[in-house]
Amino acid sequence: MLLTAEKSECEKNQKIIVSRDKGSSCQHRAINDKGKSDVRQYQLDGKLVVDETCCDYLVLNDTAKSAYFIEFKGSDIRTAVSQLEVTERRFRPELKGYAMFYRIIAKKMRTHELKSNTVRKFQDKYGTKLQYATEKMEERI
Repeated sequence: MLLTAEKSECEKNQKIIVSRDKGSSCQHRAINDKGKSDVRQYQLDGKLVVDETCCDYLVLNDTAKSAYFIEFKGSDIRTAVSQLEVTERRFRPELKGYAMFYRIIAKKMRTHELKSNTVRKFQDKYGTKLQYATEKMEERI
């Protein structure tokens, strides 16, 4: 089991959980209202997971049973989608009962990338559970 409380990179009731892309201005800010929820944050790619490519971060709200898969990219949205899929498959057994959400934060969003078959299929499958933004995203979890 990889997703233990000891491996979390944030405090149990942290109010703002910031995930950042190294060497870039891209970031995701998860707001835990007044620290009411039990939360965890994991840096996956290259830290917790070294044997395969996966998304950059996973933020969990254990109180609400929600999981946020976060991928930072320069502009290659198709690769981001495949990394989100791989990560979800890998951690699904540990996240039984959790609602899963997918976030892509990119330096640039190219229209032809967003309209590619890979991205459209993922969007059709997950609908509003997939969100993407340029540079920064902030949301209540």
